[in-house]
Amino acid sequence: MAPRQFKVVIVGGSVAGLSLALMLEQNGIDFVVLEAYPEIAPQVGASISIQPNGMRTLAQLGCADAVLEQAQYPVDKVIFRDSNGEELSTLGGLTKTIVDQYGYPIIFLDRRMLIQSMYDKIQDKSKVLTSQRVVTVENLPNSVAVTTAAGKTFTGDIVIGADGIHSKVRSEMWRIAQNKIPLWVDAAEQQEVPCTYVCIFGISEGVKGIEKGTMTSVFNEHFSYLVPSGPGDKTYWFLVRNLGKTVYGDDIPRFTKDEEYTFAKQHFNDQITPTLKFVDLYKSKTASVYTTLPEYVYKQWYSERIVTVGDSCHKFEPLTGQGGNNAIETAASLVNNLVAALKETPDKPLSTVRIVEAFKATQTQREDRVWTLVQAAHTRQSVECMETPVKKFIARKVLPNIPRWMMMTRFIGNYAPAPSLNTLPHKIKAHAVPYHDELLRQPKSRARGVTLFLLATYVLLALVARHFLFTAGNSNGTFGLIREALVQGVVPGGDAPLRRSYTGAAGIDKLLGFLVTMFLPAVNGAVGPQQSVQLMYFMSTLVPLLAIMTLEGFRPRNSLTLVAIPSVWGLLFQLGGIGFVGQLYFFFSLYAAGHVNYYIRQEREISASVSKAVLPAIIVGFVLPSLSLFFPTTNMHLHQGAIALWQPMPVVIGLITRLFSWIIRRLQPSAKHTSTDTGKNFKTMYLITGMIAAAVHLTVVFNCITSKDLSLARIFLPSGDSFAPKDIGHGVLIFFQYDFLLCTLGFLIWGGVTMWDLYRFGLSSISPLVAIGGILAASAVIGPGAVIASVWFWRERAMSGAAWKSTNGKLTTVVAQKGVKS
Repeated sequence: MAPRQFKVVIVGGSVAGLSLALMLEQNGIDFVVLEAYPEIAPQVGASISIQPNGMRTLAQLGCADAVLEQAQYPVDKVIFRDSNGEELSTLGGLTKTIVDQYGYPIIFLDRRMLIQSMYDKIQDKSKVLTSQRVVTVENLPNSVAVTTAAGKTFTGDIVIGADGIHSKVRSEMWRIAQNKIPLWVDAAEQQEVPCTYVCIFGISEGVKGIEKGTMTSVFNEHFSYLVPSGPGDKTYWFLVRNLGKTVYGDDIPRFTKDEEYTFAKQHFNDQITPTLKFVDLYKSKTASVYTTLPEYVYKQWYSERIVTVGDSCHKFEPLTGQGGNNAIETAASLVNNLVAALKETPDKPLSTVRIVEAFKATQTQREDRVWTLVQAAHTRQSVECMETPVKKFIARKVLPNIPRWMMMTRFIGNYAPAPSLNTLPHKIKAHAVPYHDELLRQPKSRARGVTLFLLATYVLLALVARHFLFTAGNSNGTFGLIREALVQGVVPGGDAPLRRSYTGAAGIDKLLGFLVTMFLPAVNGAVGPQQSVQLMYFMSTLVPLLAIMTLEGFRPRNSLTLVAIPSVWGLLFQLGGIGFVGQLYFFFSLYAAGHVNYYIRQEREISASVSKAVLPAIIVGFVLPSLSLFFPTTNMHLHQGAIALWQPMPVVIGLITRLFSWIIRRLQPSAKHTSTDTGKNFKTMYLITGMIAAAVHLTVVFNCITSKDLSLARIFLPSGDSFAPKDIGHGVLIFFQYDFLLCTLGFLIWGGVTMWDLYRFGLSSISPLVAIGGILAASAVIGPGAVIASVWFWRERAMSGAAWKSTNGKLTTVVAQKGVKS
């Protein structure tokens, strides 16, 4: 516990102020709260949304159960409507989705209900004083003094301004800084605070037509509505309009009640729903306020022993409901840094220098996040107000057609980076998406320089592959020999005729004829047994690779990337060689996965039907056709047909997966959703495909050890003159050897970078050097195909939360879907 001789003066009994009071009290730090109003929780007509990023800290403070009980109806459905009140689109089932992913729902309740709940939880209520409006703040050599309009002076080690956008503490901080360190603050900053929107917000009772557990957004040109249901028979509402221009600082207006009524009357006939008008809300109101909506993040949050939190340092537009939640986040970050500083010097007072370091750390940790969220709220408001023709088109035509998973990502995708108190235990609540402070380390997205280096690496590999596969193939005469064999119409190395027709389509038959003629000597082992063994090994290595590509193609998070088209990649592999085209796939896959959100957000989930379908699709679409190539037969016509049939298989695996998935959904309707078996299905697929590759690898290695006719060098390493092969068989062997080696090098780099990503994102405890060393060593022991399956097995395990950090820094196993954490 922190030493009690340290005292904090909190100005403002706001959400930020009382959450700070609770945090300090529960960490044994003395405090006093100075509230200007005569009561701690006045009814000012304000509602508030508490979301998972704020609720998890309230749960640590012991307030969450009371707050959830008072809210009564979590938001389960968001309805977007046009100016006639007609439904544009709906997001349903939010409660289950958000609770499953983040542990807590979105709720709305009166702001005073939240304030009261926090106040009730404070043990020593004598430290919360009302009717104490602050008039001056003074920095003393080793303390700070706050004087109120009631004539009282309160002294503490620090003062925290939690007194809103018109913060007296902030203005006093500026005044003091301008006298002592004038370059620290910008005297003109208050005139830089922008305001584009104004709002009437209120609480109504007894309104019919707003379903409980819903939040309704109504789009109009240059104004919009947000209407969430509340507890009991309450309905909350916000009417937001554009001022027509952005005003700054002292030009931001303030409004009277008469002005509020005049504005409201202009909108009485606006449709909220087809059966509810704004006049119905306004005339049923119990409280309302007409106010401006400045949006800003201040440049300096602190000076010496003074610091600001909440709206005093970052002011949000209310549409996204992040103002109060981020006030709690900043309070938690500040308390974390204060407690850490106090623990460093438990026997003596904190110096001003060390206090400033704690304040600076808080602003550094929070500033980028709040700016991002402030800008996101402004952008969303401008779309819902349809401020431009483009935004009107987006609101009316694009948003209604966005896939649900993508809308959910936009709607709830910013919770994970939220800080919480690292000094108090978390109430264990299962959730599938890790908060950043639950990860093994603070996640970092891949640096742009690293991505450029990877691009250069894969481009270089692609150029090398193009040289050895195609330039060499043409210049060494291999492709010429294949064309010559086609002209002669005789199987290379034999006298059986080459088939001229496979499909009846001349262009396709010509391409198949070329590929069959190329594969025949490899399948038949024209050069020796090493040739057919090399091809079989190559194909076994592709089994897990194609399975991974197919699965990743179905992940929602990849749907807007080039990873989402596995059938196209399969076609390109067949036409251009996987050693060449594969380098491009590996790069685009790593590029898509470069940001931390790629691994942490839940759009990694795939329906149970697809997760069950991929493995049988791989078996039917690739493993069995590959085995058919090596069945002994004297019927060359049939043999050529089997080789021709194999050629499109990498292309159609995705189509077979869709077919099998459709059949599974027909037989098991619940399989269209993600289930607890989805992760098991993935791991089973990685395990079986990896075992196939490992079995072939071990068999080949064993035979090379025990047989005089085989050696690893002859199987895998091009020998002789690559640019002057003896015959078509030698030329094809060299082609496939280079194709395999370059493909393997490319996907081993892919696997190594993937393991590095998992470490950097805090999802794995295996360091990059250990991972790379393990990949190289395991490639020799179980083969590269089994290695890439193992990497993806580990990746799936890491993404599912198998090793998150608990509050004491130890590893904890999470089974989010079953609600188990142990």
